[in-house]
Amino acid sequence: MSKPCITMARIENEHTYCLRNYQGGTAVDLSGQDNYTIIGYRPHDGLNQAWIFQQDRNKNGWFIKSSSSGKYLGIKGDINNGTGVVAVASPIKWDVKDSDIEGVYGIRILVHGTNFSMDLSNHGNPADRTKVQLWDSWAGANQIWAITERFYLNGEVDKMIEDPGSKACIHPGLI
Repeated sequence: MSKPCITMARIENEHTYCLRNYQGGTAVDLSGQDNYTIIGYRPHDGLNQAWIFQQDRNKNGWFIKSSSSGKYLGIKGDINNGTGVVAVASPIKWDVKDSDIEGVYGIRILVHGTNFSMDLSNHGNPADRTKVQLWDSWAGANQIWAITERFYLNGEVDKMIEDPGSKACIHPGLI
């Protein structure tokens, strides 16, 4: 069974989403070991895999906030290939665009105003604890993220919804 994903045009301000890497199938995860490192990890519906998208005032970028810690996706150091994505107190702005790779559906997340994409390292290694980093944008599915909206009741995950209006995001491990 495939899981459709939400396209960039359907992302809504202050809504919560799970991000799964198209290549590796792992979710963007705030490490429970240090509450700082951002890794790919098997999806488990935990709050550390839930991300709130907040549009900036000028509506030309997004801040991405952890549901579990209140910290934001940021970077460790300068904007370069291999720079780690980490959780930070002060938000940095991200650009969110629909996938530009034919047959690969989801979104590309870039540091605002740059060509550096959020990338699951080692070409989308599906192993738990794989580093999420920055890398120059290229036609690699490891830089595309399937996005699924999450809803909560009393602090618990109620359900994840599929967007029937979008194209299917299919990963062999999710079928």
